[in-house]
Amino acid sequence: MGNADTLALLQARPSVHLLCSGVFLQGPIQLSTGESYVPLKPLGFETPARWLAAYAGHCGAPVDQGAVDSLIQQGVAALPCVSIIRPVSQWTSPQDAENSVNERLERLRELISWGTGNDVQPFGAVVLGPKANEAYFRLISPSTTNRMRLGFGNTGADFTNSLMRIIDYADHDEHFAFALSMLHDANAERNVRFRIARYFSCLETLAYRLKKGQGSRDAVRQLLGLAQGKTGQTSVAGRTYDYDVVLGAGILRDLLYHGVPVDFSKAKPAEKDTFDLLGSHPDIYVRDLQGRVELEIARWSNGASKGQV
Repeated sequence: MGNADTLALLQARPSVHLLCSGVFLQGPIQLSTGESYVPLKPLGFETPARWLAAYAGHCGAPVDQGAVDSLIQQGVAALPCVSIIRPVSQWTSPQDAENSVNERLERLRELISWGTGNDVQPFGAVVLGPKANEAYFRLISPSTTNRMRLGFGNTGADFTNSLMRIIDYADHDEHFAFALSMLHDANAERNVRFRIARYFSCLETLAYRLKKGQGSRDAVRQLLGLAQGKTGQTSVAGRTYDYDVVLGAGILRDLLYHGVPVDFSKAKPAEKDTFDLLGSHPDIYVRDLQGRVELEIARWSNGASKGQV
């Protein structure tokens, strides 16, 4: 593909471009769907190199300009980039254009991760409208919650001691280490439904001793000390949902991991809130499950988990 062809891909209108780092492509790729991948100049590592030099200076290490320049040069080819380009069939606004293709861009990101074996991280988006003067762009910051840990057991020496106990267990218990790794992966998952299934699988891993003679959902309930039925209540847009997080997450996990078909229209009346909430507000499941996984890992590190029986 020549330079003119590549330029045509970059300037096609209307379109949404997802800029990602960490992926190396030898040349542009155009799919039969009209979507394309265009390799870009590496981001390099200049900012981390300068931070590293400044940090070393604070630690008492002498750092001259030559050393800084050397660090920058070492990372000049780091973080190769690619633009994932998705044409837009109908145009109303930049936000609508992005919203209409977000799910597809995520799938294209996963596809190129498969093709390259790289961890493909978005850092920006460009939206081109139908007219030459319609161009919009924004940064995509890395996802962090900046969560403040407050309350008894979550600060100071208590928190430090928890970290020490957790890492000690991870060093000596492979099942626990696997659960900790699964939590890390689940926290990084961008798809909300997939994230729910990953959290449930993390709990299932911690419940492995409890699965004799019962299914995964019952084992997880025993692990968490929950009775079958309503495990939470929330109100959204004027409606109150009494939901069973284990039932909803477990069924979603079975659907995604094993292809178990689910007909939500045949749900029992007591299950309706569970499935309605899963379909309309899955982010509530995410928050619920993340907290339960974190608490269970803390219990395990204290030798107080029902999964250790």
